[in-house]
Amino acid sequence: MNNKTFCIYPWIHMYVNPDGSVLPCCVGEYDKHLGNVRENTIEEIWNNDKYKTLRRNMLEGKKCAECKACYQQEDSGNESTRISKNKEFAHLVPLVQDTLEDGTYPEMTLRHFDVRWSNICNFKCRSCSSTYSSTWAQEDSRNGKHKEIFIMADGDDNSHLYKQFEPYFKDIESFYFAGGEPLMTDKHYAILEHLIATNNTDVKISYNTNISNLHYKNKSVIELWKQFPNIQVFASLDHYGDKAEYIREGTNWSKIEKNIRLIKQETPHVRLNFSAVISAFNVFSITDFLDYVLREGLFDTNVSPTFYNIVHPEYYSTSIINDRLKWSVINKIKAKSHKYNAHVQGLLRDVVRHLESSVYDESLQEQFIVHTDYYDKIRNRNFLKTFPELKEIME
Repeated sequence: MNNKTFCIYPWIHMYVNPDGSVLPCCVGEYDKHLGNVRENTIEEIWNNDKYKTLRRNMLEGKKCAECKACYQQEDSGNESTRISKNKEFAHLVPLVQDTLEDGTYPEMTLRHFDVRWSNICNFKCRSCSSTYSSTWAQEDSRNGKHKEIFIMADGDDNSHLYKQFEPYFKDIESFYFAGGEPLMTDKHYAILEHLIATNNTDVKISYNTNISNLHYKNKSVIELWKQFPNIQVFASLDHYGDKAEYIREGTNWSKIEKNIRLIKQETPHVRLNFSAVISAFNVFSITDFLDYVLREGLFDTNVSPTFYNIVHPEYYSTSIINDRLKWSVINKIKAKSHKYNAHVQGLLRDVVRHLESSVYDESLQEQFIVHTDYYDKIRNRNFLKTFPELKEIME
């Protein structure tokens, strides 16, 4: 399947947001829902009109409104989630031939799992929102925005939704846990314990986690991980030290370093990497961050991180950077990229391509200033003290 819109996900996967909304995947357009698990069962949603139209459009090579983020990545010359997942699940593409003419896919056999059970999280990262962070929701409510603090995907305690997905666990090849904060999520532990109890531990398990908590209630995630041979953990890290604590509010950098070292010591079979959101906050100093984590031995020189060039909110994207600053950072990245392994060099080339294709937007820069000033005030932070190299953006 070689057309430029096909993605395997709508045939093998159903992504659920903490508010119950169903999207093609975690980078799908958040306002282009395919359904909601609070209103219909997952089986009812699987072949509803929106899901069928999505599949039909993909098979016909038509662009899907739900998939804008992938198209943007591809337009800038980068590998999108669509492309990477088509490679990962290439062995399942023949299943697509069973799709009916109207887009119905009769057999709901899930092979990939990604459900965001709740917004429970102890961080409030700048690029996030109350939808994915209860701590952010608490802050919003304290400042007059009256947000629901704890959001559960099925609107209750997630027991009903869990029971719907549980019969499909036996066929799932890969489980992906993200947030909220997955290591603070009850159903994450319930799934691991179910897989152990059913002797189904050879599945692929991967995480995006802030790794601030390795113990939850009476459970040790490290002890559970020892039961699974195929685990990959991406620590959500955008920087180190005070920059990390600014971008991902709630971070205690010394504790993060301690937990990374503990994971490496106690579960050496776990493939430990990191995932960084590339934004206006860290693009200028992303190589400084790389230098630090490698120098300190937090990650090996053959590390294979993921970088995501931020799309939303747009006012944190590289479009707020004027041309002079943009070429300054491009030249810095190009001058230093040879120091890293081939994978990281490729990621940095993607960042450069993204920068080169970005168009400066003064109105977005103005929004950046407004939002930065607002959150600095209520969080007692100081942008210029933390990022003196970005002074020009605030002028």
